[in-house]
Amino acid sequence: MQGLMTDKATISNALRSAYWGKVRARLRRRWQERTGGQERGVHPLLLALGASAALLLFYNIRLWQTVWQVWPGRSLEDYAFLGSLGFVLGALFFILLQLAALPRIMKPVFAALFLLAAATSWFTSSYGAMFDQTMIANIVETDGGEAGDLLSLPFLLHMLLLGVLPAALIFRVPLRWPGWRRELFLRAGSLVTCLVLIGFSGAFFFQDYALLIRNNRYLRHMINPTSPIYYSAKYFTEGERGSAGSGEIRRLAKTVRRGSGAGENGKPLLFVVVVGETARAADFSLNGYERETNPELAALGVVSFRNAYSCGTSTAESLPCMFSAAGRETYDRAAAMGSENVLDILKRADVDVLWVENNSGCKGVCARIETEQLDTKTYPGICTQAGCPDEVLVKALERRVRMLRRDTVIVLHQMGSHGPAYYKRYPAGFRIFAPVCGTVNLQSCSSDEIRNTYDNSIRYTDHVLAGMIGVLETHRADADTALLYASDHGESLGEMGLYLHGLPYAFSPDVQRHIPFLLWVSKGYAGRFKIDSEALSRRARLPATHDAIFHTILGALNVETELYDPALDLFAAGAAEEKSAPQPGGHGA
Repeated sequence: MQGLMTDKATISNALRSAYWGKVRARLRRRWQERTGGQERGVHPLLLALGASAALLLFYNIRLWQTVWQVWPGRSLEDYAFLGSLGFVLGALFFILLQLAALPRIMKPVFAALFLLAAATSWFTSSYGAMFDQTMIANIVETDGGEAGDLLSLPFLLHMLLLGVLPAALIFRVPLRWPGWRRELFLRAGSLVTCLVLIGFSGAFFFQDYALLIRNNRYLRHMINPTSPIYYSAKYFTEGERGSAGSGEIRRLAKTVRRGSGAGENGKPLLFVVVVGETARAADFSLNGYERETNPELAALGVVSFRNAYSCGTSTAESLPCMFSAAGRETYDRAAAMGSENVLDILKRADVDVLWVENNSGCKGVCARIETEQLDTKTYPGICTQAGCPDEVLVKALERRVRMLRRDTVIVLHQMGSHGPAYYKRYPAGFRIFAPVCGTVNLQSCSSDEIRNTYDNSIRYTDHVLAGMIGVLETHRADADTALLYASDHGESLGEMGLYLHGLPYAFSPDVQRHIPFLLWVSKGYAGRFKIDSEALSRRARLPATHDAIFHTILGALNVETELYDPALDLFAAGAAEEKSAPQPGGHGA
């Protein structure tokens, strides 16, 4: 009997122990769910503070280098001001990170921030890039080929060290979440402390902050990672990415008609517009560059506008602007995407329009016209999966000229000198200047190697343009022709520690805005519209901008519209001087 009672007591104790074990396990699970899986760990505000310090010190090196350069003083007061700047930025980071310091989302958000900050710091430190709305547009609208050119082993190592590793450590940190009353008290206290710190810094160094910000507004584009986050949100919320081909577009030209000179002598007009890529005027021998980078064009009577400037410093900004009725001062990208451009107006005037693409896209400009994408499908013997050499544009032009029956405008979009892989932009036969920089890591090459490689790409562009002019000359009996070439923007090759392009226009160096701008006119076209070559050469000495392209194209095809401004038509400036002022949409022919 005693043994039986002992067995019952044992069973009862076991059941009781199992019950309370389940209760404790259930409570433990609930607590772990509430605290992110840890009963003990780091307070989330402490992790946010550490993350703020890391972002400030290790991911904003380019910002601090620039501030050090632009702030001339080195007194004790100057050092105190620069130190206060660090505390203010750190406090702002800390305030923003607290917003994401919530259960379940804190670790994923922090990890993503460090990955973004790592990528941003690479491009700001390596190329001097600044992340504004236009740069975000460039990133979103690029293609795989361009993106691939930016990937390299140093970049991947950088991302591993400053992106993947910190993100992994964040997920490993155990977090401790106290009760909401205590948490609210701690966060309110940290917020007040940050605001007081910012307030005291502003009170003591107000004039210094005002001077730094007023004279160096571009610094806000260098703050990492807030700048890419802010401008990404702005890009996606302000309609910047709206497709120009969807929905109704706004008609800008109320009246559109053809003027005199169209279809005369049974010959169609052919106007070729070549959109260059990343070519800078400083490296064109036609503009006085000491190297012979334009030997073929120099022999063809090309008129070079030496003082020409772009609408923007990136393709996403400049390309729509080049074909827009708005000048640079009033240009708005979102508005341009929803409005007709000069190619749309040409279609309304019953002119055939074709866009031939050998780059990363037309940025919406060609959305409503015939477009030919050059790739292995269209030219299998020339193009590869890596892309097509620009000489394929010459073949595409020749094929279209043979089919020509009506007045036509053909736009040819080059790959040109797109960086940083300049060595990929020309065939081996155009390795004229050596040694070259055979890597996308421009910082690892000397300035001479970078310049040599870039100039080889310009020499190749010279050959391609000469080939296009050769095609037009060959078919001079079939059409009266003219060609306009303009690069979308320039390029930095290491001057002032800057590479590539895309800086905000107001703060960009001259080499990112000063572009090659060329005109070639056949004898048939010049005679038909009485173009005075000497008058055109005199006009070429005056300033020119992308603003002229819209009006020059209209004038070249004698399209009459109230939007046409003869003062911006480069051909009108070259019309015979003894004739009266050109009528809207023509050259007085």
